[in-house]
Amino acid sequence: MTAPQFGEFLSLSVDLTAFEETTLLGTGLARHYLAKVRAACGDEVVTALLDAHRAARAEAAVDACGHDRALPDRALLDRALLDRALRHRIFSDDRLGPVARNVIKLWYAGMWCALPPEWIDCYGARSAADTSAVTAAAYQEGLLWRAIGANPPGAKAPGYGSWAQPPRIEHRYLNGATK
Repeated sequence: MTAPQFGEFLSLSVDLTAFEETTLLGTGLARHYLAKVRAACGDEVVTALLDAHRAARAEAAVDACGHDRALPDRALLDRALLDRALRHRIFSDDRLGPVARNVIKLWYAGMWCALPPEWIDCYGARSAADTSAVTAAAYQEGLLWRAIGANPPGAKAPGYGSWAQPPRIEHRYLNGATK
């Protein structure tokens, strides 16, 4: 695994999960997840996914007049343009879309889910056909627990009396809904 590829995978993961880079690095699982995706899908697919992500970010950095804003800072990208570019270049692609969705599942649930049989028939078996946990820590560090403001049952005790409080859901996940 090369360092630039790790940085690109981390950037892709930030855009796919909507969690900050420091949060993802804090799980201690980013390198494990990149290794899992590479083992499951192969270097060619991972490279294509990272290339498509780079192109989507470049597309989002172009303003409405077509001028390249050349803004490497993530915070300065137009999020709506980036979402559209990700849908166009990655999620609608038959080869890259299922892999990107699996990367999201990996971060949120800590599990690599088997890719659809149609994907495996077209692009190869490898270990993409198997559902598996990456590490024992992946369950505890799954982003879904942070997203819903809960602790993973059986893994991190929330503290005495915590069940009396409603879950804390950050405003950014509510999409206009109220608590």
